[in-house]
Amino acid sequence: MRINIKQFKTTNNLPFEVAASPYRFRDDTHYHQMFRVGTCEGQWGCTEKSYFILSVINKSPGNGHLTDLFEWFEHSAKRDNKNLLVLCLANGGFKEHLINKKGFKPHGDDHVIKTFRAGIKCTDFITPEGKKGLIIDIK
Repeated sequence: MRINIKQFKTTNNLPFEVAASPYRFRDDTHYHQMFRVGTCEGQWGCTEKSYFILSVINKSPGNGHLTDLFEWFEHSAKRDNKNLLVLCLANGGFKEHLINKKGFKPHGDDHVIKTFRAGIKCTDFITPEGKKGLIIDIK
């Protein structure tokens, strides 16, 4: 018997490569790993409810490989019923790009989130100090 499974392909048909991380994070060597998608590489991990990106750098900006990276993460988040977070964004321009062009919502001062988990409701709010925030209601 033969089973046909439609293979997921990104815009540039790039594979998602994974390697063990040489860095310790939260005293757990299995908590996060290294990734590479074309010329993009960085650190990622997951919890029961989310995938998260800790760092990403594109060694050749403008080649479309960042698009493929997010296609991989969004495909996996949808498939596995998880959210996608990008953590500790020091680059304000990249954070605004994720919010304005990729559909992410601000999550605290330095993070963004894109929800794919069923039963999650996100509500935007602004603090009295004028900072944007996000209330995440998980049912």
